[in-house]
This record gives sequence, C-alpha cells and structure tokens, in this order.
Amino acid sequence: MSTQTQEPIETGTKPVQEHQWLQKLVGEWRIETEMTMGPDQPKQESKGTESVKSLGGLWAVGEGKSSMPNGTPMNTYSVLGYDVSFKEYRGCWFASMSSHLWKYVGELSADGTVMTLNCVGPSMTKDGETANYRDVITILDDNNRTLTSFGQGEKGQWQEFMKAHYTRV
Repeated sequence: MSTQTQEPIETGTKPVQEHQWLQKLVGEWRIETEMTMGPDQPKQESKGTESVKSLGGLWAVGEGKSSMPNGTPMNTYSVLGYDVSFKEYRGCWFASMSSHLWKYVGELSADGTVMTLNCVGPSMTKDGETANYRDVITILDDNNRTLTSFGQGEKGQWQEFMKAHYTRV
C-alpha cells in the first residue's frame, strides 16, 4: 500500500481577463424599458427587475421579471460568457413569451464599455423568415447600464426598437 498522497487534478476552465467584464453585470437591477412595436406605433413602456449571478466567474446568468406592453407578466433568462476556445463572447436569451432561443456572438469595444451581441431570429415583419438582430449593452458607470436592441431592415439599415435602462438596487 502506497503512503504517497497525490495532488488533486485541477480540471475546468479558469477565468481569464475577458471574464472580468461580465462581473459588471452581476447584481440586482431595476429596469425601465421603452419599445416601439412598429414604425407607426407609439412608444410603449415597461418596468421590471433583473437578478444576475456569476457562475464560476465564467458566466453572467440573469433572471428578469417584467411585463409585456399589454400587461402580461414576462420572465426572461440570459446567459453571457467568454468562450476561451473560440476567443469570443457567447450567450443566449430566452423568455416566457417566445419559443425562440436567441443565440448571441459578441464583441467588446476597445474601451470596455460597450458589448455588441449579434444574433439571428424570427423576422418581426415576415412570418417564416429570419432577420439579423443586435443587442448593445453599454456600461455607463458601476450602477447604470443600458441595453439597446436593433433589427436589421431589408436594405441593411439597423433600426432601434427597444432601449432598457438598468439601475443597480
């Protein structure tokens, strides 16, 4: 019988510098959202909350509660991380009012204040077709950030349809 002890084998990904940015999202947030459901439609407003936790320092995992413009309650879930194998930010978003899993690929601005997340999803104007979308997270300071959502039109132009203001509580 051997009396030697073996050192534990370390497995798993260790957080790298790119993961540090995700910690800016961690915490409890109050959300105020403005959205436009179409070019001739008035702006709609919604309020809610979001709780974001860190998973191993590798992922920011969020759970949101708000309401649709018609007052129907809505739950949202988001996951955002940095994939060390592919050297890019990746994530997803899904909600109680949609069967689509929005899969993100993102990049961080050189100054570290803006995360641009690109994805493909169902067209909001043509049934059965897809469209390009972009969510932009802007860190204003330690306690304030925005999320601005854009859809790409048929001529390639990006049109804002939603802006959410997050305030740390």
